Amino acid sequence: MLRVLILSLCAAATLAQSNILDVLNSRREHTLLDLIAAAGLNSTLAGPGPFTIFAPSEAAFRYYGSAKLNALKSDPTQLANFLKYHVVSGIVMSTDLMVNEKMLDSLAGTNIRVNYYMYNKHIAVEGARVTSSNIKASNGIIHIIDHVMEAPTGTIADIIASNSDFSTLKAAVDAAGLTSALQDGPYTMFAPNNAAFAALGDDKVNALLADPQLLKSILLYHVIHGTLYSTGMHSGNLHTLEQTDMERIIASYTSTRPITIDGTAHSVTKDISATNGVIHVIDHVLIPSSLKSSV
Repeated sequence: MLRVLILSLCAAATLAQSNILDVLNSRREHTLLDLIAAAGLNSTLAGPGPFTIFAPSEAAFRYYGSAKLNALKSDPTQLANFLKYHVVSGIVMSTDLMVNEKMLDSLAGTNIRVNYYMYNKHIAVEGARVTSSNIKASNGIIHIIDHVMEAPTGTIADIIASNSDFSTLKAAVDAAGLTSALQDGPYTMFAPNNAAFAALGDDKVNALLADPQLLKSILLYHVIHGTLYSTGMHSGNLHTLEQTDMERIIASYTSTRPITIDGTAHSVTKDISATNGVIHVIDHVLIPSSLKSSV
């Protein structure tokens, strides 16, 4: 028993003297270490700090894909900014992350949105779940995350406007007078793609575009308050900005299974981060129960 205690104390002392790079190496986070070296950030992350790093796991990088990683490696400046987005100055413990809609300043100069979902006690940073927390190094703290983080490129309205697969949604948002509202938030939007509107038929789409008030109510039914990433979802009913009706969510507990909304719509793409929330792309237009006769 004494021998085990001595060994444990020695291991703790060794860890306390190990910097972030040493600890990542001891955990065999080789992909992240290779990227840090390629970006020329070794001296920074071995320096005094202190830093908090949200470290994507090996599985997270496999999910991200080799093509994207190779593209990053070909541009060291872009790679450095990408990695700096995963690093915060100072010590941020997991207890500091148990706050919804908290914003952290990354070394890249852009914010990291933190969400804490009480139902399943998941901490999410820009949608990536913290799977292992408070790993101590001599110059900071490491939290392991299950996805690579990417900085948002704009608001929900900006992302809708810049994506050609949202051209019908963009026309609908403009016609309903909701463009400026979708610059606010934070919101979660279940965003129908062009195929979703096509499934309604041209006659219904044109009729909706000609009825801004009805269209506005339908679009507000696609939006909920707060930033709800897939890692924080559970099956249940959600209040929407439409207020009259609640939508039924069947949550997905794996990254490969879609979210189901109202029994008909399914997520095509989940967790598109925006500066004011998150977008989940869906394959059907959602119609509130109270408005189905009108549509």
